Amino acid sequence: MVLTEAEIEDIKTECFANDVTYNYEVLKNWSEDKIRDFFEAGGGGEGGAASSIKGNDGFDPFAIDMPGEVQWRMNTDKTVAVITLNRPAAKNAMDDKIDYGLKLAIKRVKCSPSLRVVFLTGNGAMFCAGGDPKSFQAAAASANTGVAPDGSNDNDKSALAFALMLEDLNNLPVYLVALANGSAMGGGFGLLCCCDCVIARKSCFFALSEVKLGVIPATISPYVVAKIGPSNARRLFMTGEAITVDKAVASGLVQEVVDTPEDLVKSAQKICDLMLLAAPGAAAAAKKLVRNVQYRPITEELMQYTASELASVRVTEECKNGMAAVQASKKPPWASNPITFPK
Repeated sequence: MVLTEAEIEDIKTECFANDVTYNYEVLKNWSEDKIRDFFEAGGGGEGGAASSIKGNDGFDPFAIDMPGEVQWRMNTDKTVAVITLNRPAAKNAMDDKIDYGLKLAIKRVKCSPSLRVVFLTGNGAMFCAGGDPKSFQAAAASANTGVAPDGSNDNDKSALAFALMLEDLNNLPVYLVALANGSAMGGGFGLLCCCDCVIARKSCFFALSEVKLGVIPATISPYVVAKIGPSNARRLFMTGEAITVDKAVASGLVQEVVDTPEDLVKSAQKICDLMLLAAPGAAAAAKKLVRNVQYRPITEELMQYTASELASVRVTEECKNGMAAVQASKKPPWASNPITFPK
């Protein structure tokens, strides 16, 4: 029997769960006992309405199903999400469906202000083998078709779309952590470089192998160079050689090494525990600060910029609450909402 929205609202009231949001299209097909369990547990999961906030274009990314090639999980408190590349048979090589799934996941993050940490990982033996050769060939074949008035073609548009997706990923206002379940090549290497932290299994190898295919790592280059520096980038761009996880640590690509998949999850929860005390607004501002000051000479203009950033953050409610909590020897208000890795 399909329940009406009014009947579900009555159950919600009986469970004293007025602050719980839900997806009626999901709950209407559940039994009353299951619905009661949902409300009494605080909502979230499959039946949760992940966000009521839409993007600037009015698009609700939670109203669209993720493609099977990319999985999305979020904990019940909506503080942690996991984005998983899911083409294990193809070594998670990026094709149109993975590109679409990543773009949709990025939109979901942007529309979920409660998110504090987002993890990026892959299913199977490899994190990501880079671009799917078939997609490369299709893009190249489109170079001479569909030329627009400005002279661009589908090949140009495809390359620009990927570049814009990388920029969006790099600029997400959350702590973005890669859990490298396996090796990363080409574009997969680039995805890692867009992350704030990379935790990798010790069996992983990493390579920018584009030159071996007659290609260059063009769109990922700004993030790779920023992550591992120009010296390491020149070497890896031009040789295409694979490096071990130890060399990846030395280059700055990887920040932590673990043994097993289970250890990846344990390290992920440690990250969540660390971020509990980090003010979300300050963490996002600190990430933006790094992007804006890296490699810039210390000029009067830069000093004025950093001074203005400090002055701006001093007057935020977050800062006021944080300072008050320190003086009162209490935890700050943002530490009250659990940050747990999704099961």
